[in-house]
Amino acid sequence: MKAYEAKDIRNIALVGHAGSGKTTFAETILYNRGVINRRGTVEENNTVSDAHELEHERGNSIFSSMASFETEGIKINLIDTPGYDDFIGEMIAPLRVCETALICINGHSPIEVGAENAIKYARMFKKSIAFVINKLDLENIDFEQVVEDIKVTFGSAATIFELPVNSGPGFDTVIDILTMKAYKYDDGKAEEVDIPADMLEKTQAMREELVESIAESDEELMAIYFEEGDLSEEQLNKGLKTAMTKGDIYPVLCSSAKKNIGTSRVVSFIKEVAPSPEEAPLMEEDPKVDANGKRAIFCFKMFSDAKLGATNYFKVKSGTIRASDDMINETNHNAERVGQVFTVCGKNRIELTDVKAGDLAATVKLKSTYINDTLHEKGFDVKVKLIAYPNYKMRTAVVPKTKGEEEKVGIALHALQAQDPTMVIEHSSELHQTILYAQGELHLAVAKWRLLNRYKVETDFAPAKVPYRETITSNVRSSYRHKKQSGGAGQFAEVHLMIDPYSEGMADPSDMQVRGRDLYDLPWGGKLCFLNCIVGGVIDTRFLPAILKGVMDKIENGPLTGCYARDIRVPIYNVSIKVPETYVGDIMSDLPTRRALILGIDAEGKSQKINTKMPLTELDKYATALRSMTQARASFDATFAEYQAVPMNIQQDLIKAYKAEQEEG
Repeated sequence: MKAYEAKDIRNIALVGHAGSGKTTFAETILYNRGVINRRGTVEENNTVSDAHELEHERGNSIFSSMASFETEGIKINLIDTPGYDDFIGEMIAPLRVCETALICINGHSPIEVGAENAIKYARMFKKSIAFVINKLDLENIDFEQVVEDIKVTFGSAATIFELPVNSGPGFDTVIDILTMKAYKYDDGKAEEVDIPADMLEKTQAMREELVESIAESDEELMAIYFEEGDLSEEQLNKGLKTAMTKGDIYPVLCSSAKKNIGTSRVVSFIKEVAPSPEEAPLMEEDPKVDANGKRAIFCFKMFSDAKLGATNYFKVKSGTIRASDDMINETNHNAERVGQVFTVCGKNRIELTDVKAGDLAATVKLKSTYINDTLHEKGFDVKVKLIAYPNYKMRTAVVPKTKGEEEKVGIALHALQAQDPTMVIEHSSELHQTILYAQGELHLAVAKWRLLNRYKVETDFAPAKVPYRETITSNVRSSYRHKKQSGGAGQFAEVHLMIDPYSEGMADPSDMQVRGRDLYDLPWGGKLCFLNCIVGGVIDTRFLPAILKGVMDKIENGPLTGCYARDIRVPIYNVSIKVPETYVGDIMSDLPTRRALILGIDAEGKSQKINTKMPLTELDKYATALRSMTQARASFDATFAEYQAVPMNIQQDLIKAYKAEQEEG
């Protein structure tokens, strides 16, 4: 494959909810373009996109998969992405590096979480957006209702460009509104036919509205439209590209990928209208797209295979990249030499001599380059803005099945984290556990599978402990009498310790004489006021640091449960749950059982956003419960809010458990 200029490249992220037909859509496109000579199916586990054995085992996409092909002088890089929320990182990264988000909608289902996530990040990254309503060959399809749902959920920018003539099991004909032509499909081949008489007037009216909308995006085109009453095909494409780039229009197309209806026209639409890398707006900190400029690439995906090792997928931000180019990693300042450079189509790799600015490619054998790293030539100090990934939704403790393999498991976990930034690893000295933070049950299941099958370590997942906090709520005095007789004079001491909650300006104890006062700022923001009330110097001052150290040790290892002693207690999170109206009652009824405090409800399109506060111990189980209650149609975000007091019954359980643990250990 030759090296393409930026103007002749289209980078497309194929996104949408699981089950919307993205993988079949990609497979059909590759078949139509002659990249493959037989269309595979998800059921037969032989598609280009879902090539990993784990995807075959589970029957859905887990990893993003790139396929590159050529059409009429244009190179299209199509990245098929997973639709489940658990694998959202594999959707976010392709959206960051592609100029267009093609959102696949299941024509038989309501608007789902995967589509909502896709448009959220597409807008965040300022990408052009188009919809393709797929599966129009199924029973009980209401195309106009689906379009209305899209408009309500995503805004009036969603604009119909194609109409299905006969959606349902007999679906075979599509009307192109802009060209006022109808196409009847037979085994992927389109034959131009007349627009049905009963749809002609409606289609004409829709075209007039569409042309006016496109003209409004460009003052020059608007002037031509007012003067001539219409626009040429070239002018329409130019105006549409401008409108898409500005986010004024989200074209809505239609297809049945399974029956190969409409997919070829989607490719033509992408070729003619989707912006190239040099036409799309630059994100902040991105260098100008210039094949003759200094070299810089951005790593957006990494995947480790037992046979090939780590493969880094990258976008050329500037310059032209060739094998053996020497680069500097801006993140860690290490030198890297680019190895073999290739384009990817599923498992197949096609070696390239060079890759120009705006294009996507992959390489192997980089020593210390990971997702979100920028590589550049010496003297070209540039750092592409990092991809921001969502917070975790679940935690679990990871325990090796075989004692002594802790280090091996740790290395494997960090390798997984390097390939998936939505997965976070913490070796918690506080909880004495290795904690894996993930996006959901499926995410955890995939991690466990890869630990076993890729890195050959067997693990168990156990409940993650909650980082509770102990605190001081009232004045406490304690004493200890030490006696020891060993044949000589013997030892005797009586030690008194008083503990008070600290507050600014608090008075000294009235029944003690303070002989020394030290105020310490603690790392977590609290203060420790250490008073020396020793009478008559019976304890030498040189022992005071040891006494202080004992107090500090108990701050880090509380006497009741072993948790940190602070001025706060239980971790509480702000939780925002986005849910279809149908399930609001179920969610509202369930939240109090999880000790959640409901703060309010806001409307978001056809969904509701429930704002609540929930303890971390309940949040760890919530992703699975929410998926079950809403048939995977709801999502939530959680951020730490504060600490609150633990209910007395839970306090007692924690204290008993800690005592038992201390006695065992």
